[in-house]
Amino acid sequence: MAPSAELPGLAHFLRTRRARLTPEAAGLPRTVSRRLDGLRRAEVATLAGISPEYYTRLEQGRQRRPSPDVLDALATALQLDADARRHLHRLATGGPAQQTRPADATVPAVPEATLRLLASLGPWPAHVVTPMRDILAWNDAEAWLLLDYAELPVEQRNFAWFVFCDPRAPRLLTDWEKTARGNVHRLRHALAADPHDERGNRLVADLAARSSRFAAFWEEHDVRGPATGSHGFRHPRAGRLDLDYTAYVVPGTDGLELVVLTAERDSPTHEALRQAAERRGAGRPSHGGSAHRP
Repeated sequence: MAPSAELPGLAHFLRTRRARLTPEAAGLPRTVSRRLDGLRRAEVATLAGISPEYYTRLEQGRQRRPSPDVLDALATALQLDADARRHLHRLATGGPAQQTRPADATVPAVPEATLRLLASLGPWPAHVVTPMRDILAWNDAEAWLLLDYAELPVEQRNFAWFVFCDPRAPRLLTDWEKTARGNVHRLRHALAADPHDERGNRLVADLAARSSRFAAFWEEHDVRGPATGSHGFRHPRAGRLDLDYTAYVVPGTDGLELVVLTAERDSPTHEALRQAAERRGAGRPSHGGSAHRP
């Protein structure tokens, strides 16, 4: 059973957001006798312009279909960012109406044009990933930077699994916790969009059973969609590498993303990637490369 399975997603999300918003951040006074760090239910209700009784029913899971206007008022009161606001609306509507997707459903096919683009990126590490963080394809630079995912069993070719269950991850990632949380946030986002995905639900349950850190991060109920950001790596030969990443959504119905990591031109990281690409490309055209998929 996945963490928080006993509490409806909307109720759990509202509780976690209320608990982390301080009175000061919400523009409310903090009395000397106050012991609660977060807001009280009545305070959230007042900020959102709804009755405390109605908000209490929402947090207890007894009221599951608030109107869009109420959701927008709650999002404003709780100071949610764009991803969290969309997540709130998605939880309230129960996700898309669809049948349960089997855990052994056919793996999405990566478009051939995407594979060609992946192979043509030269020194830049890149990969194609599903919403549930399953790695479907990667290029030579990615295999050099982190690992050749073909070395892993198929069920472990998943970023969240790698980060939380592979002992190499803390050594390779300079900020393991940041990367770990990011993968949890993406899984939350994906399962809110597709709550019937058996693969995703089984993955979350397995990770929670294997990793107390995963279970704790999952309970925080943070979400994030495709985005940009940065990662630091400790490469066994090249040393410290700092890369920026961008996730590009691949057109289609599977929600695939092409994630590309780059570095500022003439930076030490850029030079290390360029030299590594030259070594890999010995005897091949300078624009050569390859894409790998299971």
